[in-house]
Amino acid sequence: MPRISSTCSKTSPGTDHLTAKEPDAVPDEVLEQQLEARVAARTEELSALSTHLLRMMESERSQLAKELHDELGGLITAAKMDMAWLQAHIGNSLDAAGEEKFRSVVQMLNQAMMLKRRVVETLRPSLLDHFGLQVALRSHFEEHCGQGQVECVVTLPDEINDLEPALQLTLFRVAQEALANILARASARHVELVVEPEGEGYLMTVGDDGAAMDGQQQRALAGMRHRVQGTGGRLEVDAVQGQGNRIRAYVPRSQAGSE
Repeated sequence: MPRISSTCSKTSPGTDHLTAKEPDAVPDEVLEQQLEARVAARTEELSALSTHLLRMMESERSQLAKELHDELGGLITAAKMDMAWLQAHIGNSLDAAGEEKFRSVVQMLNQAMMLKRRVVETLRPSLLDHFGLQVALRSHFEEHCGQGQVECVVTLPDEINDLEPALQLTLFRVAQEALANILARASARHVELVVEPEGEGYLMTVGDDGAAMDGQQQRALAGMRHRVQGTGGRLEVDAVQGQGNRIRAYVPRSQAGSE
């Protein structure tokens, strides 16, 4: 039988399969840019959500204030009218203890009415809705500075009442919180509120001569800053030991995204 010869070729180690090509490495600069873009997009989403929640909160506050004013106010007023009727018909027949109890109930109803007004004004300042930002700010500062025995100077232009209602509310809430912080620290003796035109908007400055806010107190103003930024504006805080504090809030004449 003929002899069949075969030839076997020896394969070199590592050549019996195809080696996958490794992908090119992404430069660090590109990775950094991609990360920054993702962070910026996420920040914008959270900012939009926060602005939406703020608007919902103000809307719910307004609705609650209206219900308290109409429903609770109506009940208290009706109770006071009933007490007046009772006083006219049976007041002369009451003994000393009955008269004292009667006066006590009337006093409690008056206190309930005052409490209702304070709660309603905190939820939604009626002066802002009916008379505009100028009257609302002046009244708020004069009332609360008087209660805190703090000297107050308020300078406001008439034209701020022409701002959009949302922008007026933003400036009022910022001023309201700024004054509350000043009075809470209880170190200021002089407060100044100034609103003036600047560029295409208005700059509001709330200043005091109290102790400078520390880092934690300034970080607590984050909500105030976001509220202003949501309008397309900006908020700055200057706190210098021995020179007091300045909170500056700038808002445009027309809110961003409103057109």
